[in-house]
Amino acid sequence: MKKYIATTIAAAVFLVLLIAGVIFVLNIDKVFPEAGRYLANKNGTSDDGSNSGSSESLYRKLIQFESSSVAAIESYFDGTKLTLQRVTEKDEKGKETKTWICTSDSAIEANNSNVSSLLSSIMTSCSGTIIKDRDVLSEYGFDEEGKSDMYFRIASYEGAVTTIYIGYYDYSREYRYVCVDDGTLQVYRLNIYSADRMLFKKKAITLVKAFPFLTTDIPSKLTIYEEGEKAIALDCTGVDRQSTETQKRVVGYWRVRFPIERKSQESAVNNLVKDLNGVTLDGVAAAGVTEEQLADYGLAPAAIEYYLDMINADNTIDSYVLKVGNKNEDGNAYYCLIGDAEDGLYDVYTVNTGYVYHSINVLNYVDPYLYLEDSDLISSIDIDIKGEEKHKMVYTYETVQKTNSAGYVETEEVVTRYFDGKEAPDDDNYAVVANDNRYTRVTEDDIKFNRDDDLTNDITTINPYEGFNRVLLALYVNFAIKDIDLDEPAADQLGEKLATITYTERDGDVFKIEVYQKEDNRAWAYINGKYAGGCIKTTGIFREVYMLYDVMAAIKCQKTVMALVP
Repeated sequence: MKKYIATTIAAAVFLVLLIAGVIFVLNIDKVFPEAGRYLANKNGTSDDGSNSGSSESLYRKLIQFESSSVAAIESYFDGTKLTLQRVTEKDEKGKETKTWICTSDSAIEANNSNVSSLLSSIMTSCSGTIIKDRDVLSEYGFDEEGKSDMYFRIASYEGAVTTIYIGYYDYSREYRYVCVDDGTLQVYRLNIYSADRMLFKKKAITLVKAFPFLTTDIPSKLTIYEEGEKAIALDCTGVDRQSTETQKRVVGYWRVRFPIERKSQESAVNNLVKDLNGVTLDGVAAAGVTEEQLADYGLAPAAIEYYLDMINADNTIDSYVLKVGNKNEDGNAYYCLIGDAEDGLYDVYTVNTGYVYHSINVLNYVDPYLYLEDSDLISSIDIDIKGEEKHKMVYTYETVQKTNSAGYVETEEVVTRYFDGKEAPDDDNYAVVANDNRYTRVTEDDIKFNRDDDLTNDITTINPYEGFNRVLLALYVNFAIKDIDLDEPAADQLGEKLATITYTERDGDVFKIEVYQKEDNRAWAYINGKYAGGCIKTTGIFREVYMLYDVMAAIKCQKTVMALVP
């Protein structure tokens, strides 16, 4: 009896649950509209309850005209409106071309290729699934008129206008609801990628630049890292404003702060900054990349990273960054980052391989000369080679007044050069032959030999003035850092003192350059007793075979020509 009662109770409970389940399913769409649609789709039916096999009737092309007839497009969201208009322009030959301009912000230069690509993708993918048995519009993100605070508007040359308002995501977040402003208040479900293209941002319509500063902005700092390690750091100590008919540009006077403290090769740094300003990106290769995924693109750490600070017209600093990683699969571009993450996610771009340096040679940006000033500041130079050979070069300066061809009196500074106490005149009567390590007085045979129309037999003749300048040039070129070596040697590591060059300037400042043997062809360099942070090549000081900028060869030539001067 008890067994029969228990079985009857179980059957009754099951019947109640079954009835409740049927009622729940029948009413689930009223409680959770999306759950009802999900169950319907799982059973092979569409949003309107029909069989999914006849899906063609469920889709509608939301924009009814062709892309070639589009005259303007507009996007509005987050309180920002971007409006583009296609205009006709004529070149110098009268040929007409259509180009896009940004009418909502004159500062934005629209890129025709980018806009055309964006428009094409919108037009080809702008078809939505009809939501038939929908509830009130507010549940989809629209007001009573089917409008929202996000929209995409497109107009044709014929005057046709279509506005698509964009509402909420659906439950899967793979679609967004949209409503076309055609009076029907019809709601559609549109692929999220198509909807996002309609809500385009500035970077989608412009030629994306990694360093979009103006050429009139003032440079402040430049730091470069390689494989996560700082390679070089510079700051700008002054600027020069240059102007041409077509462009105004600010160039900087730079100083290297790392790895050594030195004056920079300003032209090289300014050219690098100019090149960075011209770096354009091909586009987004991957969006929503996490910190952990950056290594897949060679960006954690990056192969090379550029950090640049520029002072804008508001006197505030704009900071730019470009991180360059691995090559892409095609091998024609590098993956790169151009800014910080948004909500912890990065956009990875690609940049053409020809647009960036993938490694940095610090010596290209460091002024290598041990004596850094111009020769017109020099009063005298004392040369001491191993304590065995010594010479003195002297400049004297005299201010004279001359009357020019127009009859005006001009003031001019005249410089006279002396080598070991003798004036070095600019006079060919004292010229010598400098060829094949030969330094002799020029003869008639030399002159004839030099004019036989055989260029391989050409010889060089040098007068005392030219020889003086050749020695000066040899001192500049050869007393220059060729290798950066930051580890200062201990006193017992210094080899023989090879040379001491002392520059005395017109204002009395003295710069003493000393070099000590390190190995067979390198020497440690010091400036006024302070380690210079690198080594020079000794082959330019002591060379057995004559070369133009060899110090000893230049001195030998000058000694020969000066011996002819009375």
